[in-house]
Amino acid sequence: MTATTWRPLATCLLCAALAGWTVQGWRKDASIAELQRAAATSKTNAATELAQATARVLTLERAAGAALAQRADHLTQDQTHAKTERDRFNADVRSGAVRLSIPVASGQCAAITDTATAAGDRYQARAELDPATAAALDAIAGDGDDATRQLNACIDAYNLVRDTYHVQTE
Repeated sequence: MTATTWRPLATCLLCAALAGWTVQGWRKDASIAELQRAAATSKTNAATELAQATARVLTLERAAGAALAQRADHLTQDQTHAKTERDRFNADVRSGAVRLSIPVASGQCAAITDTATAAGDRYQARAELDPATAAALDAIAGDGDDATRQLNACIDAYNLVRDTYHVQTE
């Protein structure tokens, strides 16, 4: 090959390589741009889904909070009502309007063998409690009732939260 034939061929090969290089660059840039668009779309979709999920959870939290507050108000009302009733009962016991008594055995530690007679005996001997003892017994019973109301409120609150958030329990 002579120099005159070699140069145009080399120039042609160089131009083809340069054109191929440029086209490959354009394809690479187009692929990168497509990946960036897909990443931006995914990021936007994820942000939208996160915002929607957050809004759902906040709505559930507000509803659960309102229901728990309502349950707490109901418990407070129940406790106030029970305290009023206990105070009224204690006032009636102190004034003598209400008398408390307990059954006593008619003999010294006599065991009753006939339960039908014992159950049917309406005029059984009874011992009246003094007002202080009656008030102490009522306070014990009232404390137990208050504890039961509080525990029931806790159970209700637990069930409310479990049902609100659809928690699976074992």
